[in-house]
Amino acid sequence: MILKFHIFLLFISFSSLCGCSSGKSVSPSGGEIIVGGSSDIVPEKNTPVAPDDYSALQKKYAFYLNTSPAQITNIKLYQFVDQWLSTPYKWGGTDKNGIDCSSLIQQLLLNVYSISIPRTSVQQFFTDWIDKFGSSTYLSEGDLVFFRTEDDKVVSHVGLYLGNRMFVNAAVSKGVSIANLDDPYWKKRYVGAGRVKMSMLGSSRPG
Repeated sequence: MILKFHIFLLFISFSSLCGCSSGKSVSPSGGEIIVGGSSDIVPEKNTPVAPDDYSALQKKYAFYLNTSPAQITNIKLYQFVDQWLSTPYKWGGTDKNGIDCSSLIQQLLLNVYSISIPRTSVQQFFTDWIDKFGSSTYLSEGDLVFFRTEDDKVVSHVGLYLGNRMFVNAAVSKGVSIANLDDPYWKKRYVGAGRVKMSMLGSSRPG
């Protein structure tokens, strides 16, 4: 994977500095979107009922991520996701009227982790504020996940890993939504991941 990233570096001058791809749908009809809003998933009758000591937010995202409410511990993260869920996609957008993938991640990291990162997905991929790695096996909550959704760009889409193979992103056809890394569409286009360096936590300047 190291060689792969070196190759990408050779072609950075040919990559676009747009936030996300606007020419092609990042979210085809292949079923990769897990949830675009609270009404997108209907619990099955046999879905276990979470204990009363868990909050509604924990129960909600435990269901979306197919995990236990006990695993939903970063309440600030999920409050942010919940506030933005179903916001429509807009290339270059930065607010609730429409937002693109890189702006969503930029605002998420700033509001949840007090980390300021560059504006575009390709800048976020090449910033020295993150440690990049290739295998998705080692992903942890809060890691950035990068995709190549257009052939002429090194990186053109970014999301943030939540857990259990799920990530949040702003996709063209579904807006802010939760998707599965193992969906064939995303799996094919996955480039790598990035983890914000511990030394950067609490910093406020972009890198």
